[in-house]
Amino acid sequence: MSRPEIKMKKELVYIRAVTLICFLFGVLGIAAALVTNSSSMLFDGMYSMVQSVFILLSGFVVSLIGRKDDEYYQFGYGAFEPFYIVIRTVVLLTMNTILASGAIESIREGGRRVEATVALAFTAISIVGCLIVYVLLRREGKRLNSPILRAESKSWLNDTLISVSVLISFGIMAVLDHFGYSNIANMIDPVITIMFALSLLPSLLKQLISSVKDLLEAAPPKEAQERLEKVVLRYSDIYGFKDYEIYSSKHGRTISATIHIVLREDLSVRTIDGIRKSMLKDIISQWQWSDTDIVFTIDPSWMEYAVPSPQGAEIVS
Repeated sequence: MSRPEIKMKKELVYIRAVTLICFLFGVLGIAAALVTNSSSMLFDGMYSMVQSVFILLSGFVVSLIGRKDDEYYQFGYGAFEPFYIVIRTVVLLTMNTILASGAIESIREGGRRVEATVALAFTAISIVGCLIVYVLLRREGKRLNSPILRAESKSWLNDTLISVSVLISFGIMAVLDHFGYSNIANMIDPVITIMFALSLLPSLLKQLISSVKDLLEAAPPKEAQERLEKVVLRYSDIYGFKDYEIYSSKHGRTISATIHIVLREDLSVRTIDGIRKSMLKDIISQWQWSDTDIVFTIDPSWMEYAVPSPQGAEIVS
């Protein structure tokens, strides 16, 4: 079994385990919200339930990424990863908007009375559980270089912060009730719900923008481009490349690159093949998920027609 396959199996194991945990938290959260009449706990429970559905889908996406190219997707299935993350993020943004709207309506009606005792007990358990899962997913997402596990870890961090906020709000509510400020206490739960929705907005929008860029095959981060150029420069110093052009894009965890290199005329085909093999090995050692074409030439005049351009369109027409 290859190293990528082993990593993928580990990803699927984590995804399945987290799915079960997330689903249980969702069920318990919604049940506790019904008992306590808390919109913020409903937010927490719904968030977990939606997460459990998408974690199941993420397992399917991971298995897709591991497939080899075929007649339907001749460049592989890497683009399914950012596509999945876009859908997931849009659904979470929609859920946030609906729950925040409900909280605003609750404030207009005078707030909501919450049974704090049950809520405090559940929220304390939720904080511990969410924090453990977040730490595990963050560590393994980094170790396995998995965008999906990293995305899930951010969601669990959000869940942890939500639970901490709920705990604080219930504590404040209990204090206000004790001193006879029940009218103000009734406003705390819907206000906290609105704050949850607003606090999640920046990270969700950032994730959405990043994944949309991947779908549109935008250039990879500057750091990745610089590392790719360093590989080419190292071989250029050894073999005296006359010129080179690097075109790269990123979709999900995969970096795709086309490298055009202008060579000296005295290099043999065997030497050129050796250069290509060594360069590809160096590139894949840095990006396990990479798709690289290296094109050598001694006549650079054709290179401007090898990429989409207005000049190329005019010539073809």
